[in-house]
Amino acid sequence: MGKILFYQWNAFMQRGIENALKALHIDYDTYYDIPKNWDKDVAFSNRFIKKIEKENYSKILSVNFLPLISDICENKNIKYISWVYDSPLHIRRKNTLKNACNTIYFFDRVQADTYRQEGVEGARYLPLASSPKVFGIGETVSDNKEYTSDVAFLGQLYKSEFYDIAGGLSQYNRGYLEAVMDAQIVMPQGYLVDEMLDSDVMGSINKDFLKKSNGTYMVTKEELSYTLAKEITGRLRVTALSVLQNRFDVDVYSGDRSEQLNNVNYKGYADYYDRMPEVFTRSKINLNISLCTIQSGIPLRVIDIMACRGFVISNAQPELYEYFVPGQDIEIYEDIPDLVYKVKYYLEHEEQRKQIAENGYKKVCTEFNFEHRVKTMLEI
Repeated sequence: MGKILFYQWNAFMQRGIENALKALHIDYDTYYDIPKNWDKDVAFSNRFIKKIEKENYSKILSVNFLPLISDICENKNIKYISWVYDSPLHIRRKNTLKNACNTIYFFDRVQADTYRQEGVEGARYLPLASSPKVFGIGETVSDNKEYTSDVAFLGQLYKSEFYDIAGGLSQYNRGYLEAVMDAQIVMPQGYLVDEMLDSDVMGSINKDFLKKSNGTYMVTKEELSYTLAKEITGRLRVTALSVLQNRFDVDVYSGDRSEQLNNVNYKGYADYYDRMPEVFTRSKINLNISLCTIQSGIPLRVIDIMACRGFVISNAQPELYEYFVPGQDIEIYEDIPDLVYKVKYYLEHEEQRKQIAENGYKKVCTEFNFEHRVKTMLEI
C-alpha cells in the first residue's frame, strides 16, 4: 500500500484515526500545519510540497477537504483521501472537488449524492466514527457531580449575520427570506433553502445590496444560504431550550447566550477532549439539534454522546433510523411537544434511560469505530 501522510490541523476525529492507523499497523507519518486560507496560501503549499518530497507517499489523508492539498496531490499524482464532517463545505474553490486524485467521504448521503450528480466522481458516502478510548471513557461511569443535570445542550446557539444582512434589503426581500426560514422550520426533513434561492431571487437581493453599498457589496448564494441555515438552527435551538428551561434543570455549554434563555444554567464552552465527555457521561439527557444543512446524515455530536455512554435525544435525521432503533439505543423527537414529553418520560424512567444509553454505546463501539472506517477509506 505504501506509506501514508496523515495531514492534521485543529480537527475532530484525528486522535481516533491515528489510533486506528496504529492498530492496523499502517505505515504513516503525520504533518501538522494550518493554512491562513484553505483555498490559497502559497507559503503553506510550499511547506507541504517540501514535506511530501522527502518521502514517497502513496496517499495523503485528512479530516475535511482542503483545496490546497488537492491541487498539490493532483500535480504530484498522489491519491488524496479526505473525510468530511462539515455540512456545508466551507471552501470557495469548489472546482477542486473534481480533481482526479480525490476520494472524498461525506457523512451525509444526500450531500455525497448531490456532489456526484454535479460531476464530483470521487464523492463517496461514509458515516462518521467515535471511540470511548479517545475520550478516556472506561467501563464505569464517572461520578463527577459538576456536570450532572436533567438536560444538557452543548453547542452553538448560532447568532447569525441575518439581521445585519436584512438591514440592506427591501421590505419584500426581507419578507421573502423570513418566509423561506419559516418554511424550513415547519418542514425540517430536507434542506429547502437552496432551491428557494434561485437566480431571480439572488438577482433581486444583490440589486438591493449594490444600491445600499453604492456598488461595493454582493453576496453569493452559498454565503446567504449558510447565513439563513445558522439563523434557522439558532431559532430551533433557542425555541426548544426556552420551552424546556421552565420545566427542567437545563445546562447550556456554549460561548453564546440568548435573551430568551434566562432560566438555563450557562456553563460556558466545553472543550472537546476534557469537559465535553464529562458532560455527555454525567448528564441525564443530552440534547442534539442538528444544523439544518445536514439533510440526512448523523452528526458527530450524536455519535460522540453515545461513545461517552451518554443518553441522547435528537431531532429526526433520516440516517438515524437506518442505524439505530428509537427507544432501544437512541431517542428521537418529532416536534417540541414530543420533546417535552420524552424528556419528562426518561427523567422518570432511569433504568430504561440507562439501558438505552448502554445499547447506543455498544452499537457505536461495534458499528461506528475508527478501524472499520479507516479500512474503508484506505480500501484494505
